[in-house]
Amino acid sequence: MKNTTWKYTLREIIIVIIGISIAFSINKCSDNISNNKLRKQYLTNLKSDIEADKIQLNKNIVAIDMKINKCQDIIPYLNTNKNGGMTLMNDVFTILQYENFNPKNITYKTLINSGDLKLIDDFEFKTSIQGHYSNYDEILDVYVRHTSLIKDYLGNYMINYADYDQLMVGKTPFSDEIKLKNIVRALNTTFRDKKKATQDGVVSCDLLISAIEKELN
Repeated sequence: MKNTTWKYTLREIIIVIIGISIAFSINKCSDNISNNKLRKQYLTNLKSDIEADKIQLNKNIVAIDMKINKCQDIIPYLNTNKNGGMTLMNDVFTILQYENFNPKNITYKTLINSGDLKLIDDFEFKTSIQGHYSNYDEILDVYVRHTSLIKDYLGNYMINYADYDQLMVGKTPFSDEIKLKNIVRALNTTFRDKKKATQDGVVSCDLLISAIEKELN
């Protein structure tokens, strides 16, 4: 009788262990399916964000190129006997405007803040994502330096060294053209730095978009 009870108890224990193992396997399989689905959604959203960033960066390159050309048009007129008049003033106001870059990084921040970056188990791919957004920080630094130069120097000049009443008599409104020429030359350099940083950003976007597409396929 005792032997029968012992065998029955052992059988029940084995059945329970098997049941727990099966339940654990089912839950793990379910979690894997859920994690893969979430990972795919993250990557899809991330790709969409980066494609939008690339569009914005390419638009900025076009605008920056135009301003570089304006700088090259302005410099020969300044501190000479030439009178650019309204055209010169319009060109100066054109380079006074500046491009911003506002990366769409909500998906990336969610990945980081939620801890879901662990869903991406390929170390090299994960590093490429982090490196891409680190590149954005460098781009933004260049943009900030350029914007500061515009505000602190050209903006200040347009307020304190320009007599706009001179336009009414067909004259150039700028009183210190040597100062303005130096500012425009400095801006021309930073425009080129800004363009290079923006182009690097586009390349980084292309590389990461390609990497994401491989992961999704």
